[in-house]
Amino acid sequence: MVSDINAEGDFLLLTEGLESIELHRRGNVGTVAISTARRLAATSIEANPSDGLAQQADAIWHLQMPAGASAPKIGDVAVDGTGGRWTILQTEELSLLGRWRCVTRELSVAYGCLDRVDIERAVWGDLGSGPVIVDWVYAFTALPVKIQSDQIVVNDTITPPVTKSFFQIILSESILLEPDDRFVAEDGTVYLLQSYEGAERIDGLPIAKVLLQGN
Repeated sequence: MVSDINAEGDFLLLTEGLESIELHRRGNVGTVAISTARRLAATSIEANPSDGLAQQADAIWHLQMPAGASAPKIGDVAVDGTGGRWTILQTEELSLLGRWRCVTRELSVAYGCLDRVDIERAVWGDLGSGPVIVDWVYAFTALPVKIQSDQIVVNDTITPPVTKSFFQIILSESILLEPDDRFVAEDGTVYLLQSYEGAERIDGLPIAKVLLQGN
């Protein structure tokens, strides 16, 4: 019987370039620490016309799962040592090597999440006339996002007319938001949360619709 294992290539695969990562299960149902992961065939191309800013990063990972851990699944996220979040799009078991081959994509890069925001959460209190916001606390800090204009609504039935500017904020990861949360950009601009939609596909990202404060 002829084995299709390449001894030299497999030895390199097993010993060179190993990384420690965390595998975040889809749906926030747990995390697995993996000390023997190897990244292969990383590529970076422009995902959509964006003046060269939005780059799509794809990579193949070989993962050796710890004893007792279930196999990686589509939609799980491999988080590398720099915080890169690689969403698994395909899996294949390499039984002879005791590893899993995972095709992944770094979605925050693919969607051009080059902006940073803090998400502040309202603290409510009663000063005697009913509940009011008395303070703000950080819920998330320096979260990579992409902020883009959505629509401008002008109410010209009143004088002077009132203009409201709505934006979309593409988040680099799925997080839990509360209705009164607000986004604060690096330049101090404040956006008020209007609605939040989770990603419909595993290769998509969640989107928050926000209102520019002061409108």
